[in-house]
Order: sequence, then C-alpha cells, then structure tokens
Amino acid sequence: MANFTPSNLVAAQTRLEKKFTAPESREKVLPALKLGLSNSNILIKSANEIRTREDRTVTAYALKRQSRVPGAQRSATHTGSSGDSMSMPLSWTTYTDVFSISLKQMDNNIFSWQDAFDQNMMNCILNIHAQIESDYITYLLAQRTQVVKTTTPVGARVTWNATNHAHEISAGDQKQFYQLAKEIMTQNYYNNGTFEVISSGQNYVNGSFWAAQGNGNQQNTAFQFTGLNIAQSVDLTDGNYANGVSLIMAPGTTALIDWIPKQNRKGHGDYNSYLGGYGSFKDPYGTNLTFAVHGYTLRSDTSGTNGVQQDDLLQIEISVDVAQAITPLSNANESVVFEIAQM
Repeated sequence: MANFTPSNLVAAQTRLEKKFTAPESREKVLPALKLGLSNSNILIKSANEIRTREDRTVTAYALKRQSRVPGAQRSATHTGSSGDSMSMPLSWTTYTDVFSISLKQMDNNIFSWQDAFDQNMMNCILNIHAQIESDYITYLLAQRTQVVKTTTPVGARVTWNATNHAHEISAGDQKQFYQLAKEIMTQNYYNNGTFEVISSGQNYVNGSFWAAQGNGNQQNTAFQFTGLNIAQSVDLTDGNYANGVSLIMAPGTTALIDWIPKQNRKGHGDYNSYLGGYGSFKDPYGTNLTFAVHGYTLRSDTSGTNGVQQDDLLQIEISVDVAQAITPLSNANESVVFEIAQM
C-alpha cells in the first residue's frame, strides 16, 4: 500500500507523536557538506552574479607563487620571470528530487494535505543532503595530494605511500595519531596549527578516546587536539586501511558553492497552473543551502494513488546546483588535502 492509504480514515485511529517517529526521518552526519558550505564565499563576485544560466561556464583565477632563481651576488644585468596566474574551472552538478500530491489525496486521511506536503519536502531535502555529502567525500579523497615535501616527516613513525597517496602512521602510534598528523602538515609548510579534519569511524572513535585522557590521567594525550576541528564521516573509507583514515586540510581551503537560476531566486509563475511556477527556499535543516522549487498542476484521475477520478495533481521538483572546489596549487598533482592512515 502506498500514497498514504494506510492512514486513511477508515477506522478509529490516532497519530504517533513526531518525536516517537523521528527515526524514520533520521539523517546521517554531514561533515563534508557543512564544511564545504561554510567556505562557500570563495569568489570575489558571487556565483549568482557570474553564472547567469545553467549552461554558462565559470572559471576562477589566482596568482601563482614563483620559484626562487638562485643567486649569490648582485648583478647589473639581472633578469627574472614576470609572474603567472592559474585557473580553476568550476563545474556544477545539479541535484534534484521530485514528488507529486493531488488536491484531494488527503481528504479522507488522518493527515492533512499540509502534513503530507511537508513530509514530501523533507524527504527531498534529506535525499539531496545525503547525495551531496557522499559525492563531496568521494571528491576530497580523489583530490588528495600525490606530492609531499618529505616522505619521512617524523622518521620511521610516519612513511609516505606513493602508491596509495597516503601518509601511514605506525600501529604503535595510535594514541598520537593526530599529533603526528599535525606534524605532517607542518613539514609540508602548513604551520598555522589549525586544521579541518574529516575522519572515518575507527579514527574518530580512537581520537575521541585519546582526547579524553587529560591532566587527571596517568598519561595526558589530550594536548594534541588543540587547533583540530574533527568531524566523523560515515562515507569516508579506504579499502587499503582497515584501521581507518582521516583527511586533513588547512581551514578555508575546500568549498562547496551552491547556485539556483534567477527565475527561482526572484519567483515566477504559479504552481497551481499547467504552465507552472518557480520559487526558492532556504534549507530549514541548517546547511545554508538555497533550494530551487519548480511546480505545475494538471487535471488528473488520481484514483489509483489514493485520490479520486476528478482531481488536480501537483508535481514538485526540488533542486540545487553545487560546485566542488579546493585551493588550486601550481605544482602538478599537489593538493591541500592530505590522507593520513592508521596502520
């Protein structure tokens, strides 16, 4: 049975409290999505200004750092390069989800039309959240650095695996995993002491334990977590490392940029007409996304979906375009994202 028919008013019934039924609409943790959107304002001009339509390409630019030309004395005829810039093409992915609801569908139901509409909207939002999160974790892992400044940043305790593109921390150093991760970043010239970290489940569990070993314990391991913003991901895995991995990066170096068409931002048309309408709304679940809405209504026989033969069927689409970005670097295959693995 579907289309809300189990809750039709065919007998004495009652609704379950929302708190009791909340597990049906539970959502996985979204560390990558929230991290990326917190850094979304990376363009000097907003995406809404420069991307006027879905098919318009957008490229961002930055200045390169020039390598030093070695010299040991002053010269009257010195020459040097004039500098250069680098580009970062932005590619948006459109995420959509859809539902339909008819004018008369809920007339014989314990739930109201608004109850059903709101539930469908929530379903679409959570489904899009989940897909953006999974895709962004996949992107960050694929974009991890393949080039490092040193292959042995702290001697035998950490080694660089050039095949897996990961720093591997020895099994005996689990309790100092995050301290060694910070040292890896320092050896790669990221030395401000503050980092964003997305951890797989095992790494996060281990880290939570060692973070709790403070001054009152025989062994204080809590000091190493200063400056680390660590979040757990249920999507982050690497089949090469059963004991877990973390992605670590300097703050503000990864981003998600969201965009919707101007017709949705301004509002246009009428959802209750066959031509349809365009609108938008802010994500009510705290991600700071703005979703586009498109809807139209047609005459329809909905008797097969808990409606009646003479009915109006509203079709709704929720959507958002998202571009993934990390700080561009001029050195080929070098990235701001580091994978740290526990052996």
